[in-house]
Amino acid sequence: MKRIISILLAVMLTLGMVMSASASVYEGGRVRIVIGSTSVSGDSYMVAETVNQYLQKYLNCNSKVDAVGANEALSTIATAKNDGLTLMIFHDMTYLGVLFETYDEMYALENMVVGPRVGQNPGSCFAAKADTPYADMKEMADYLRDNPDATARVAVEAGGVSHIGFVAYYMWVKDTYGEDVSKRVKIVLGGSTDEKLQLLWDGNCDVIFADYSSLLQYTQEGVDAQLAVKFVGMLDHIPGIDGLPVLGDLGVTLGGEPFYFSKDFLMYLPKDTAPEVIAELDAAMAQVAADPDFQAKMSELTYAPNVLDSAAANEFIYGKRDGIATLIQTAPSFDELMDQ
Repeated sequence: MKRIISILLAVMLTLGMVMSASASVYEGGRVRIVIGSTSVSGDSYMVAETVNQYLQKYLNCNSKVDAVGANEALSTIATAKNDGLTLMIFHDMTYLGVLFETYDEMYALENMVVGPRVGQNPGSCFAAKADTPYADMKEMADYLRDNPDATARVAVEAGGVSHIGFVAYYMWVKDTYGEDVSKRVKIVLGGSTDEKLQLLWDGNCDVIFADYSSLLQYTQEGVDAQLAVKFVGMLDHIPGIDGLPVLGDLGVTLGGEPFYFSKDFLMYLPKDTAPEVIAELDAAMAQVAADPDFQAKMSELTYAPNVLDSAAANEFIYGKRDGIATLIQTAPSFDELMDQ
């Protein structure tokens, strides 16, 4: 009898160990996904919520997107338990904020765990009034070269993706056309897309930086001529949409390579989150990425369903951050480029 009991205990212990080893962190759990925006209409929320709809299906968990804003999202990841039940989905401002010293160094990538990339927004772009005498940003540089008294005022925001898009373009113009042309490409600081559009319509700038989806309505046929705009420089290709001028295709380069820039949305988790947790997220995101409904939904929103597992995403985002850091260090300050 004792022998039978011992055998049963050993079997139960083995089964318990197997069950423990294979237990899901997320099965039936409650997961909080914080994002670095308070808006529920912008790309941060739309990407995160779209991913969440499919992620909870494949993780079999109850997950919710919480639009808390950048400071609160970063603080949450810095202080949350490393059990995988709290994670952040955010784009390039995760590292840009630190590079621009908007966020404390404690929020550097090294102080969190990089999870999988869940998608991209390739829609960041430059736009001008429809009757502007150049069709794209290369032609704008040609126009400035051929018209020595002309200037081009570009409405952008400091310390974000528009900052990166502008200085990459500016540095290319300087290297390609010379300082006589580049010094006539000036910055006008703008805030929201609506504010920048108003600057454009009022004649206080010539080009604005915004997002494809937010400007699309003003590019359609039948729009009042005073409000009509055109895309003059996309930072990347939007899947399924052809005929747009893309900076890299126009010859704009950064570090000798064609310049393309999408906003990359990654998962970030608290430091020391267990590899098993990340592996489970990787497996679930692989299923999400393969889901044709997810692909269709992201494309419908003009986002790219380009998923990377955590190992590839980690290498990618560190490399991207380091390249952008070099650009920021070599580019002139916004104060030098402001339209006075």
